[in-house]
Amino acid sequence: MNNTLVHWTGRGQTDSAALAALTSICDEKVLRLSYCPNYASEEYKKESAMVCFTDIPLWHAKEHCRIFGKFGIGFKKETMIGYGANPALYTTAGHFSRIKKISELLERMEDLEKDREWKDEVEPYNFTEDETVAFQEVTDFLQEYSYKTQDPSGYVTYYQREWRLTFRSLPFAGGSKPQDPGMSCFYIRNGKSYSTVKFSSDDVDYIVVPARHWRPGRRLAKRMGCKLKLYELSVFL
Repeated sequence: MNNTLVHWTGRGQTDSAALAALTSICDEKVLRLSYCPNYASEEYKKESAMVCFTDIPLWHAKEHCRIFGKFGIGFKKETMIGYGANPALYTTAGHFSRIKKISELLERMEDLEKDREWKDEVEPYNFTEDETVAFQEVTDFLQEYSYKTQDPSGYVTYYQREWRLTFRSLPFAGGSKPQDPGMSCFYIRNGKSYSTVKFSSDDVDYIVVPARHWRPGRRLAKRMGCKLKLYELSVFL
């Protein structure tokens, strides 16, 4: 087990681009949320705004880094749990059809919630707004056990040991309310809105960079007040 949740950067990028992304994270102390599919199945396109981590120990992360990159920032697990981080809820194929039924029910619940004041006192479903939101938040953590339908190698998603912070489960900073660590907020770039979650330097346990980038890595670690780990010594053993 790993007491650190690592957010890896660099997937499909050059080393310079991955280092720039890690530097931006450390400079701004925010993680950008992206819309990721809850399921790999082509039949089900449900997406949720989230930022992802893994609790794979570094010395077992070689295969994971092959996909997600070699530049990482590790956060203290207990702190991130306090912010709302939760392991992905992996669902095997045998249960996938039932999850889709829950999703269909949720959509009907949302429709019933609209213009509630115009509805009869007796409704086919008796639920509160908070119960609807709870359903939504739980589905944000769902993930298929395997990508077998899309990856002929039979890659098993479960081995990613994914953790998530999701937009709907984070307290929102808006208006005059500042974005404190553990809170989400929006920012605008080139006319497009993005969501972020704030963190503090105290939340960071270490950063990881390849050995050839140890100088900028050392500067980042000093700035963050955390440890520096070299990929070749900690992961690629």
